[in-house]
Amino acid sequence: MDAVTSCADGFVALITVCRELSLTGVDDQTVRQPHARIDEFRHTEFSQDAQRLAGLVRNLVGVAVVDRPAASPVADWTGRSGRSAGGALRVVGAELADLFVRLDDGAAATAQADLVIGEVLHRHRAVLDTVSRPQLSGFDLEALPAALNSGAVSPHALRGEVQARLDYAQSAGELAGRAIVDAVAQVAAAWSAQVVSEGELALADLR
Repeated sequence: MDAVTSCADGFVALITVCRELSLTGVDDQTVRQPHARIDEFRHTEFSQDAQRLAGLVRNLVGVAVVDRPAASPVADWTGRSGRSAGGALRVVGAELADLFVRLDDGAAATAQADLVIGEVLHRHRAVLDTVSRPQLSGFDLEALPAALNSGAVSPHALRGEVQARLDYAQSAGELAGRAIVDAVAQVAAAWSAQVVSEGELALADLR
């Protein structure tokens, strides 16, 4: 992942200063690694997909009620052709109704995952904002060298705080990453359970 686009860049900047002050030996890549899945996940695109699926379901609501021949001009047909057309219409209507149910279930699972992931990312950002705060032991970063030289703060105390932030950020990144993977897996499972074929999607003009 390019360093410029990492969600952990602010924290990396703080750790870089701490490293220069010999408060930690952790390198930038190690700081970013727990947040790799968050960096790789494209939540905006996922949300757009969820909205698009919801829109497809809404559009299909009117199409899925084609199982009543009486509502169609086919109902006026007579003879063998009329019976064949009516039967075909009922089959298509049943298929569309079944497809609608499956798409509705899959779209609902995707929308729910979108909400869960949004909350997970919000909390993750809050953690990164906290650990990236440019202040340690009550001193702004630019004041730390003077505070260390004057003995106003001990290196041991600062190292402990830096390590605590590293641990907190790592736990938050790993938890968020696992939550995203689990949410996406649930969406995949929901769609797999609903197996929608290419033919069915073409029938509903949704391919």
